[in-house]
Amino acid sequence: MSTKTIFGKLFLSFLLITFVSFGLSTLLSSTFFKSNLRSFIRDGSEMMQGRVVDHIKFGYSKGWSRETVIDSLQWGVGGPERAYQFYDRNGRLLYTVGNHGKPIPVDGKLVEEALAGYRVQEETVVNDRQTLFTARSIKDAGNLEEKVIISFSFEFDRDVNRFFRPFMLSVFITIPVAVAIYFVLGRRLSRPLKEMTHRALMYAKGDFSRKVEVRTKDEIGQLGESLNYMAAELASLESARREFLANVSHDLRAPLTSINGFLTALMDGAIPPDREKHYLEMMKESSDRMMKLVGDLLDMARIEAGQFSLEKVRFNMTEQIRKTIARMEPQFVQHHITVGLDGPEEDLYTVADPDRIDQVLANLLQNAVFYSPAGSEVRVSVKQQDGRTEISVCDHGIGMTQKELEHIWDRFYKGDKARSRKLGTGIGLSIVKHILDRHHASIRIESEVGRGTSFTFTLP
Repeated sequence: MSTKTIFGKLFLSFLLITFVSFGLSTLLSSTFFKSNLRSFIRDGSEMMQGRVVDHIKFGYSKGWSRETVIDSLQWGVGGPERAYQFYDRNGRLLYTVGNHGKPIPVDGKLVEEALAGYRVQEETVVNDRQTLFTARSIKDAGNLEEKVIISFSFEFDRDVNRFFRPFMLSVFITIPVAVAIYFVLGRRLSRPLKEMTHRALMYAKGDFSRKVEVRTKDEIGQLGESLNYMAAELASLESARREFLANVSHDLRAPLTSINGFLTALMDGAIPPDREKHYLEMMKESSDRMMKLVGDLLDMARIEAGQFSLEKVRFNMTEQIRKTIARMEPQFVQHHITVGLDGPEEDLYTVADPDRIDQVLANLLQNAVFYSPAGSEVRVSVKQQDGRTEISVCDHGIGMTQKELEHIWDRFYKGDKARSRKLGTGIGLSIVKHILDRHHASIRIESEVGRGTSFTFTLP
């Protein structure tokens, strides 16, 4: 198991958490338990010690002999858990109750402290057992010779073991079970990640045929959904890219073939002199088409590189529309399309980059020409509304479906080729959207299949 894999890291993290948590829990539990147990045993010892003193006083008050008092204590409190030793006022051991009557060695200083009136509590080891003992003097005992009683409690070590041994046993059983559970959970968590890694490598090589199997709704499932969405988008983009390259190749090869053929014919003298101007105009049209395509490609490259700049000035918007329509007049004539301009009597001004706005108008008009039948009309209108300039380009062409409208601004996207008379590259409208976004201008589309399309954008 490699620590470089997420499974190895998860498994080792789980183990570390388990051992640290169990170790800390054991340490804290034993510490708190021993502290509470000490207090409990001390209180119990003092209470039993008081009872023993009361028992001795009661026995002598009834006229019992010392042997009778000792025997009664031996039967009453002298069990295996506690022992009591009695000393006279000179610190001499008189007798022992419990521990089978065997004396327990005690430091003489403790007896002296008890004789002096101090409450003594000590912990020591007696016969390999942790033992708690307390000492106190016996007062007001009449004619008693006894002066000091020391009680020994052997419960401490036993009670600690009662708790600690089962607890440690449960820890030793729990840890292997926890490790096994962590191993299974780690494998279950890392398995889908390994699958996603494999799929991501396939996507990097261009194979988008298989999706990540999503089994959960958690963060890993969301990651799988994101990878599937990314694969679908990349597959769509790859398909659009291939189609784009095919269309660009076609759009470049067709005019180049035309220009090359006309040049060859002119050089060979196959074209009559009175027809040379006509063929030169056709060559000029082909070169214009290539220049438009190359310009769009350069603009798209600048957009992707973040080098698309604007130079905003105040200019005559109405006059700019007239110039764009006039420049594109040959295309309208070629496709038998008429173009009309609607607007107020006074020219309208706006603040924008005139060259980029001209590019927007040219792309929208060209799009209208491509999708309009011969003999139809394209209307361009300009008006002022709420301090803004609104420009519309409306055609009576084939229109667009809702699906096409959803993807109209995507790079390389083109409408239904079965309904289109031109191939095109699918980047013109993408450039339009980017230019208007840089101007902080809005654009909306209204379209109906078989009725035409209207593009309306608004500038400050």
